[in-house]
Amino acid sequence: MNPGFAPRYGIGFASLLAEVSSVPLSITGIVPPDLVGTMYRIGPGRFQIGGHSVGHWLDGFALLSSISFGPHGAACSNRFLASSWYRRALMEDAIPAGAFDSQSIHRGCHLSNDNANMNITSWRNELEALGDTPQSVLIDRATLATIGTRRWAHLKRCCASSPHPVFDRLTGERFDLLLRNGDPAGYVITVTSPEGTTRRLCALTSSRLGYMHSFSVTPRWVVLVEGPFTAYPRSLSSFRRPYLRNYVWDAGRGSRILVVDRRTGALKTTLSTRPLFALHHINAWDDGDQIVVDVAAYADPSILDSLAFDHGEVPAGDFPAPLATRLVINLEHKQVLCSPLKCPPGEFCMIDPRFSMRPHTILFAAGPTRTGEPIDRLCRSDLTTGQFIEWSSDNCFPGAPVFVPATPDGPEGEGWLLSVVLDVLEKRSFVLILDATTMAERARAWLPCALPFGLHALFVPEEATT
Repeated sequence: MNPGFAPRYGIGFASLLAEVSSVPLSITGIVPPDLVGTMYRIGPGRFQIGGHSVGHWLDGFALLSSISFGPHGAACSNRFLASSWYRRALMEDAIPAGAFDSQSIHRGCHLSNDNANMNITSWRNELEALGDTPQSVLIDRATLATIGTRRWAHLKRCCASSPHPVFDRLTGERFDLLLRNGDPAGYVITVTSPEGTTRRLCALTSSRLGYMHSFSVTPRWVVLVEGPFTAYPRSLSSFRRPYLRNYVWDAGRGSRILVVDRRTGALKTTLSTRPLFALHHINAWDDGDQIVVDVAAYADPSILDSLAFDHGEVPAGDFPAPLATRLVINLEHKQVLCSPLKCPPGEFCMIDPRFSMRPHTILFAAGPTRTGEPIDRLCRSDLTTGQFIEWSSDNCFPGAPVFVPATPDGPEGEGWLLSVVLDVLEKRSFVLILDATTMAERARAWLPCALPFGLHALFVPEEATT
């Protein structure tokens, strides 16, 4: 990247310092009258402090935004998470120790980092922001105020966790995956009941730990896909280097598939497949003696390097895009078939949530029009026919899509698709509302500012918040 050169999407990597509360939004088009509830989005929102710049996009301080829709219009709020990591940064006027991939003048390990900027969930009437350490931040739904940090105190020697817990819509259970660097080192899977009681399902020993951003659960199994991007367990609590730099890519190792019996916690089998790097699992289900797992697979972890801030300069590509890939795990013959799905490359893949843990046909994703470019379109793909419909608009960069079913028992993929979109020409963001069946634009709810690029989002219907 040339010094002083700023890509046209650079505003998406710029800090937004202003916090707002319940600001009415202007609307173009017509918001569906049945779309009543709140969309929440999490992501990095501040990248400089005390004259210091973070070294990686994922070290940006967590910013939570909410956009509510109701009979009186739409309104937005945004607020920084008051994590201990952020409060320490304000007090020290510097980037704290324990960053994902940023240097600090202080010493500390990543475990102390509760900068939960990677995911947002709603469960048991709790709004929870998550990062990749075994602690999360609870948030007041109405005000976005930080209630406090939840730490997994009962899980000793756990140094990292997946920011993507899996929720079983039928049983009401929650599954979490943690990395343990103690003796013995390995993976810990926990199950939390609908009443909030957590138990350890299993502990799997491993001499090296993979970068486990997400995992899958079916009615019978828990499936971990460990790509060959691994670290020595004890290095993950090291004070010597940022967390990411402990991991090494070794394609020759291939990928390991670990299958755990969901009922007993016993390790059913460990299989191998080609090397792949998957940040996000899409869906998984049982098919007789087979398990089907869909993931968004990269060829390697270079996407993480592409999001680094080079001496304060914003990322300028090349941005690889993953391919939605299906792993068919044959338990009887102990084989794994790995093949791409019929859809364009894209991240933040989402299915109709009513089809979680069972076969799905429709896939929504955000992806680039041209290889190596940032995300600039939203796609709806039919995985059976390979046909897809897209939405794009000049100078606009959409974020993660959120699907909202129109009715509880309607056809798959019938409803609305929401996304926070940055218009770099207008220097403002808007919430885009699409007809999810046709991908036709229904409305734009214009925010008063340009939100930095975000990560995950969700929609909570009004009846779930009352």
